Amino acid sequence: MKKFFLLLMAAATFNANAAYISITTDKDIYNVGETITATVRASELSLNGVQTYFFGYDIAVLFDSLFVSFDPTTVTDLSAIGIPLFGPRNDSSANSASLTSATFAPVEFFQEGKSEVDIFSFVLVALESGMVDLSFSEAELSNNIGSNLFLDTPQGTSFEIAQVPAPGTFALSLLALGGMFFARKRVKS
Repeated sequence: MKKFFLLLMAAATFNANAAYISITTDKDIYNVGETITATVRASELSLNGVQTYFFGYDIAVLFDSLFVSFDPTTVTDLSAIGIPLFGPRNDSSANSASLTSATFAPVEFFQEGKSEVDIFSFVLVALESGMVDLSFSEAELSNNIGSNLFLDTPQGTSFEIAQVPAPGTFALSLLALGGMFFARKRVKS
């Protein structure tokens, strides 16, 4: 009987889907001073009619704080598991966006039929020009009994921060000429 119960438990919690966690940004190239919104999501949760549900997550995203600034209060839970029993706990720092959460409540309403589920988002501000990599130091999803799901390698992302181009001399000449024109017009009045 004990073996039957263990076999039943294994069958109920086993899933062959190769889900993974990834990061996306709203653009590939930003200018210095622009706001960057990054979204962490779980993908390939539904494959060939088999749905993978997760009941918790522990995710930390690393980035270089020389190129971007980060305010930990911008980390926003996107209700991937509904109302969590534990969390969401924000352990973010100057160079890491981190969120942990778990529930024992049903998650089918939030994940049923979805191949991708957004987990959380955060906002960065571009400081210096260069390439910025967003990578994972931690990327775990857990099932309803607290065990980690088997995931493919998490997929980070990168984006470029370009220097804002200086105005050309022609544009400056037109600006000066327009200023002189309006200044002379006021003097005549």
